[in-house]
Amino acid sequence: MIRLLNTINMNKIAYYLVILVGVITCLSFFPHAFLGMKAVMEHIAKGEIQEPAANGMRMIWFYSSVMMLLSGMWMLFLAKPIKEGQFRARVQMLLLGLGLSIFGLGCTYISGEIDHMFLFTIEGILLLLAVTLFFKNQNHG
Repeated sequence: MIRLLNTINMNKIAYYLVILVGVITCLSFFPHAFLGMKAVMEHIAKGEIQEPAANGMRMIWFYSSVMMLLSGMWMLFLAKPIKEGQFRARVQMLLLGLGLSIFGLGCTYISGEIDHMFLFTIEGILLLLAVTLFFKNQNHG
């Protein structure tokens, strides 16, 4: 019983980190989907993005908006299992953290500067910390 309580207490930090990143990711959907798509449409209207790339760009932007919302929601669904120390949730959150980190670093490399895309790296690192440093498996005390 004490082992279970220690696991839950140890994982509270992980839980709150996952909730934080999940909420930020879900909320990021709104400016990305609405303001970002508006900007894409303006670039297309100006001729800066031409067909057939324009249609692909609209689809890519729509897809990334939906996936951003779904990723954030998935983090929120996994928060409680993380708090409980479930291994499967840990693996899934590890993959999300790695994906966000690699994406953020890749964008930084491509742009050659640290800009707003670096926030994905920070989110990924927070998730990685949640499932490494602050995670205690329910079965391995």
